[in-house]
Amino acid sequence: MRLMKIVLTLVLVYATNAEDEQKLSWKDDDGLEVKIVRPIKAEKCQIKSQPGDIIDQFYKLTDEDGKVIGSNFGKKPYTFTLGKQQVIPGMERAMTGMCIGEKRKVVIPPALGFGTGGRPSDGITGDQTLHYLVQLVDIFRPVPGPSWTDDDGLEIEVTHKIDEDKCRKSEPGDTIHQHYTLHLEDGTFVDSSFSRNSPFIFTLGAQQIVIMKQFKLMDENEDQVIYLQVIEGMDRAMTGMCEGERRKVVIPSDLGYGDNGRPPSIPGKATLYFDIELKKLIKHDEL
Repeated sequence: MRLMKIVLTLVLVYATNAEDEQKLSWKDDDGLEVKIVRPIKAEKCQIKSQPGDIIDQFYKLTDEDGKVIGSNFGKKPYTFTLGKQQVIPGMERAMTGMCIGEKRKVVIPPALGFGTGGRPSDGITGDQTLHYLVQLVDIFRPVPGPSWTDDDGLEIEVTHKIDEDKCRKSEPGDTIHQHYTLHLEDGTFVDSSFSRNSPFIFTLGAQQIVIMKQFKLMDENEDQVIYLQVIEGMDRAMTGMCEGERRKVVIPSDLGYGDNGRPPSIPGKATLYFDIELKKLIKHDEL
């Protein structure tokens, strides 16, 4: 009888361990593979990442042979917002439901990565499977603020507000370091500075022509040098904004790229849907 109890106990322990092991790794029907290699105990996990969270991430990307393509471990974390299409679909899903400090190995198939075009500027070929080691460094959950619509159709919603006593507010003549994600009315993704981890820099109220190097349109494989004018709607949307503030902005075509659009990614008379962040503010009297 005693021997039977010992055997039953061992079986239960084995079954429990097997169940825990199963929770640490999974493969979805579309080929996304996730394995938690550094789990965080439930009592130490005070918050899990979810859509809308701003997260800091360490990553190492390798090919199937283990050759490193890119890594920011030991450097500045990569920051993006979950659920805003600022990163590839496979990464969005892999980083959701994580605890701070957690590490995962992730295998992302081409359809959830960079697709048939790849990303030549980063050495990623077409139809390449991506092998990542990722770590969730930190989670920031936004505090929503007010929203309003101007008479000419410009819509602004503060998705993360800054306390007034901590606000460094932008005004014409200031230099803006801006992160943005742009979509069209039907949800078509156009571009994001988050994915390049490189902010768009311009002077408020100057109607600047800005040279953008290493700028890639969504339907092109080659990087280009493109000259962009800061549109009126964006100039206004960024004015009176606090450093660190985030906004959702809808810009009608009259305040955007007008009847001509910006081919091939933005058609004529297109309404523009932006998620923007004032990442850094340099006041005009500090220049």
